[in-house]
Amino acid sequence: MTDSQAVPSSAPTSSQDTSVGDTLRRTREAQGLSISEVANALKLNARQIEALESGRFAQLPGLAFTRGFLRNYARLLKIDAAPLLAGLQAPDAGEPMELAPASNAHGDMPQVGRGRFRRSVIPGVLAALVLFGIVVAGWYYDTLRKKPAEELALPAPDAQQGVAEGEPASVQPPPAEPAPKAAEAPAAPAPAPAAPAAAGVPVPLSPTVTESAPVNPAAPAAEAGRDRLVFQFAQDAWVEVKDKSGKVVFSRLGKAGSEETFDISAPVSLVIGNARNVKLQRNGTLVDIPTPGKVTVGRLKLD
Repeated sequence: MTDSQAVPSSAPTSSQDTSVGDTLRRTREAQGLSISEVANALKLNARQIEALESGRFAQLPGLAFTRGFLRNYARLLKIDAAPLLAGLQAPDAGEPMELAPASNAHGDMPQVGRGRFRRSVIPGVLAALVLFGIVVAGWYYDTLRKKPAEELALPAPDAQQGVAEGEPASVQPPPAEPAPKAAEAPAAPAPAPAAPAAAGVPVPLSPTVTESAPVNPAAPAAEAGRDRLVFQFAQDAWVEVKDKSGKVVFSRLGKAGSEETFDISAPVSLVIGNARNVKLQRNGTLVDIPTPGKVTVGRLKLD
């Protein structure tokens, strides 16, 4: 047989696929998560996570499953999955194959071939449908499980910050006692420059409260049984706080150079990604964040 036959070459990884994988990898590293931790959370193996991050989608079960993996991975990292799915390309099948004429091309086509084709295709289709149903069910369950926790986690810091902001206002009224002294000489224009410190209490009350608020963050005694935590981020890092029942009460990605402050009711459990670049204070006292060995994720419990 003299006809030539072309063999398809393996499809290279496209720039869009690489961009999708780089986004996943950079976000995971910023949160201090390892590949094994992500694999355990998504119920996948480490090779599949590496294939997602390197853009080698052809090594995954199929496009439908790859999209499901991307959604779950994005949900774990708490990022938008839409740009990742938009940048996902189906694995290229390579150059078209030129088939040489078969030696029995002029022979009769056996009817039994159709039966074999059906028997070989139908089980594969059924298996794919079953796997797809499992992925969809897992995604749906994961969504129902995490969505209430996210809804509870976001308002909690706002409410706690609202209490923290309201606390200095309740401590500040004692300076109002000198008000009668200021009232004795209200028409004195000469001491007006020094008035904002003492005699300015009646009119500029709210500016005085806001300026004094940063002075009293280390006094959590305004509400018994609560502690004040202050996070200082030298680099981007992820912080998650759970109460004694395991419910997430605070979950946020801290930006480099920023500071987060909120009140808690001990005991609580903390998970801090990229912990070596985070400083934690509890009621003004520095707290050591354990990061044994090469581990970048700090885990500790505050009683």
